[in-house]
Amino acid sequence: MRDEPLSNCERDFILSAFAENVRLDGRKCDEFRDLKVVVGAEFGTSLVMAGSTKVSAQVTCNIVEPKSARGNMGAVEVHVDMSPMGSPTHEDGRLGPKGIELTRVLELLCRDCGAVDLEALCLTAYKKVWQIRVDVHILQADGALIDCASVAAITALAHFRRPDVTVLVDSILVHGSDKKAPIPLTVYHMPICVSFGIAPDGEQVVIDPTEREAMCLKGAFVVAANKRHEVCALHQTGNLLLNEQLIVRCVDMAIQRAIDVTELISTVLTDDNNKRLKGSGAVGFAGLISLDMLTSHRFEPNELIAPTIDSSAINVEPQLERVTITEKGIVHIGEGGTPFLAEMGPGEHELIEQVEDIAAVHVEQTSLQPQKETVNSAQELLDSIEEELAMLLPEGSLQSLERTPHDRLNRRCSMIPSM
Repeated sequence: MRDEPLSNCERDFILSAFAENVRLDGRKCDEFRDLKVVVGAEFGTSLVMAGSTKVSAQVTCNIVEPKSARGNMGAVEVHVDMSPMGSPTHEDGRLGPKGIELTRVLELLCRDCGAVDLEALCLTAYKKVWQIRVDVHILQADGALIDCASVAAITALAHFRRPDVTVLVDSILVHGSDKKAPIPLTVYHMPICVSFGIAPDGEQVVIDPTEREAMCLKGAFVVAANKRHEVCALHQTGNLLLNEQLIVRCVDMAIQRAIDVTELISTVLTDDNNKRLKGSGAVGFAGLISLDMLTSHRFEPNELIAPTIDSSAINVEPQLERVTITEKGIVHIGEGGTPFLAEMGPGEHELIEQVEDIAAVHVEQTSLQPQKETVNSAQELLDSIEEELAMLLPEGSLQSLERTPHDRLNRRCSMIPSM
């Protein structure tokens, strides 16, 4: 079935709304739709909803023979299902241009961007490796399919657990989840796609366009970025000529969006893991069915948990306050001279005197320490001089008759020959 045609009046109305920074759903041109991410009770399943767009993803694995060119690396395959259930324009059993484009972008993100450690999927080099299959199902299409599909695929990969195995000489033993805990995939980063619709004038940008809005636009510019401020991929639909300032502005907004979405995914995965550890059981998609979210266009977005702040990264210089004790026993802290304590009793006066005596003794010992070090250095110097003179003067001329260190010092000084 062909796309529902867009009348000229509707097209002009949408474009005039863009000029006024207003959209049909009440958003501004630089605002995203509410995003909701849900993981299923089974590992490797996810559902992402953005407005009326709904995409689900499921990750499975099996053991296969590797390719000859990459014998020590596993494989990641992406399959997209665009059935007529998602949109009347989709044909059963055929992807169409949009499906092929979506498949290529997801393969670029999940396999070619280094998001998953492929070498960790190797069981026996050039013999057996894990093959990860990502099935993406378009439940409802209302614009920004690439954005929702990328979030669903990455969430499913991060939520997936593969079975633990034991590699024997001539076979591989796969353990069930009841015998050994499954092992999660090594996900290095989460590339998130953000779509920017380009108006016919080539200057105005519409973020996260819907299906009807996309029909009025000249094309779309897709940026895939992660929370590490890295641009993973760039993609465009239509014949677009973009200037440098527009591209930089889109990349900056995509990076900020990737940071927020990655934080959202981490929050959802952490919450699911805590539920499994407590034994309360993962709700999965049952809550969505009971609330009729799958058949409606309204839902509550996920609640974000504030990220923790590393206290070691905050450099706080300690500030020392000056403490002054007056004769009347009043304590002043800081430069302002504001009294901290009132007048003290006789017992507190004695305590202050004891503290002052201890401080005086400490100061005296500290001042005498350099003098002791100087005397010890002089003593070592005199001992070395005496040893040298004993080797030069006749035997018996250095009979020690001193009884005090002062006599010994005078005798040593008298033995030093004058120049």
